[in-house]
Amino acid sequence: MKDLNKQMNQWIAYIEEKLKEFMPEQGEFPPVIFEAMAYSLFAGGKRLRPMMLLAACEAVGGNKEEAVPFACAMEMIHTYSLIHDDLPAMD
Repeated sequence: MKDLNKQMNQWIAYIEEKLKEFMPEQGEFPPVIFEAMAYSLFAGGKRLRPMMLLAACEAVGGNKEEAVPFACAMEMIHTYSLIHDDLPAMD
């Protein structure tokens, strides 16, 4: 179990690093928008969706590096959906 936790933590760190690379530059949005995006995306999480996508890619012999943009996009869309689902106007 320790090995699995260690490996998952390594995956999470890898995904976090890649998410930072795909975040837009701070000057591309008004500061309040950029801060809200960063706060929401990096507020913590298990990162299960991108982890499963990358693991599935490796399991079938795919190139993990080619799948990273899709894994990060999926996590960003998931985060977006969580935030927007909680907005009163979206009910």
